[in-house]
Amino acid sequence: MISENYELVLKTVKSIINASYDGIYITDGCGNTIMVNQSYERITGISIFELLDKNMKDLVREGYFSQSASLHAIKKRGPVSVRQKLISGKEILATAMPVFMNDDINEEIIFVVTNVRDVPELMKIKAELKDELSDTKALNEKLRQELKLFKEIEKAVENLIIKDSKMNAVVEMALRIAKFDSNVLLTGDTGVGKSEIAKLIHQNSLRKNEKLIEVNCGAIPANLVESELFGYEKGAFTGAVSMGRQGFFGLADKGTLFLDEISEAPFNVQVKLLQVIQDEIFYKIGNPNPQKADVRIIAATNKDLMKLVQEGKFREDLYYRLCVTPIHILSLRERKDDIVPLALKFLKNFNEKFETSKYFTSQCLNTMVEYDWPGNVRELTNLVERLVILAKSDRIEKRNLPAYIQNTGRVLRDRKYEGLTLKDAVHLFETELIRDTIENEGSIRKAAKKLDVDPSTITRKMSKN
Repeated sequence: MISENYELVLKTVKSIINASYDGIYITDGCGNTIMVNQSYERITGISIFELLDKNMKDLVREGYFSQSASLHAIKKRGPVSVRQKLISGKEILATAMPVFMNDDINEEIIFVVTNVRDVPELMKIKAELKDELSDTKALNEKLRQELKLFKEIEKAVENLIIKDSKMNAVVEMALRIAKFDSNVLLTGDTGVGKSEIAKLIHQNSLRKNEKLIEVNCGAIPANLVESELFGYEKGAFTGAVSMGRQGFFGLADKGTLFLDEISEAPFNVQVKLLQVIQDEIFYKIGNPNPQKADVRIIAATNKDLMKLVQEGKFREDLYYRLCVTPIHILSLRERKDDIVPLALKFLKNFNEKFETSKYFTSQCLNTMVEYDWPGNVRELTNLVERLVILAKSDRIEKRNLPAYIQNTGRVLRDRKYEGLTLKDAVHLFETELIRDTIENEGSIRKAAKKLDVDPSTITRKMSKN
């Protein structure tokens, strides 16, 4: 009878907790996760089974959230409210309350109950309150401080674009080079962000208050490259503008000229570029008088210029003049640690642009990290924009990714089975299938229906991990 009453009470408590619209997270007195309700999973996008039985210290260390309200409450032995930054980049407000043995604060802490709310929803509520209670000075000041804090958080996240140590080294080199007025050659695959590094160099150089002129040598017809770069006098050739043209070198005077796709510059123009670099002068078409060239050149290419030199397609002397301080920008597959912060930065930008509140689940971000990104940062930008536009709900899941990215993740996971016994391989496969299904379906009950098993079967199999 006692056992039946206990089971009934436990079932009732679980039902009440799961009925809460707010997220509820319960740990023991040591910070070990005991129970998480479905609203927490909805708000955070983190699967319950990624959290159960794990200690809060481990979850913080693994990056699931920036700090633990539960651990703060245990240390303080009292209620604590904190803002948590999740692995998806989302912000939540967590309030933790310790529960003491015999309701005596001098006794041992047996549980910590944390209530979680969605920060964007709170901000919406606060905005409504501001309209209704605009005559309350104290409330207005509090809201102003809250908004200021959120802006500071957004700015911090915006600055955390590069986390990969190898890419940090590239940026540090660019900043060192920026202070010296020498030519720079940027190399790297298409879409890695060469133009962004060029801007970084210019903005931190002695010429930062002057113009940065960007020229794509591959986008200008070969017969017009010389006239576009150096300009021409009126009537210099058939079809010339009657007033003449200054040219990019003239426009960039005292500033920086960024020559992207320099490998596409015609051979005859390469000769004139060499003269500009050596003698610091150039000639407009139709004008025999030399023009002063006070310009810093940053060139960029996605091709092997030395190979082109060996093939006679690029001037060797120009190559060495441009390659005074070379910087190779890594492809995205070589700096995996940058994928998540870049994806979150683009997500923030497109959320602002389209006035949406989309966020990634942790499984979606993990799958994106596994992909090789042959189109690099440009491909990642385009994908995030597409996901923000096409995702039907605010929650962007793995299933929203293109099939070719999802399949890449499956191929990588298949390698995990190498060297495993049949029993271990089956267990690993079942675990991943159940987690993926729960993630895609949104709950254990729906996942069980999809897999045609009883919910208790899923709970039992997941508890073995």
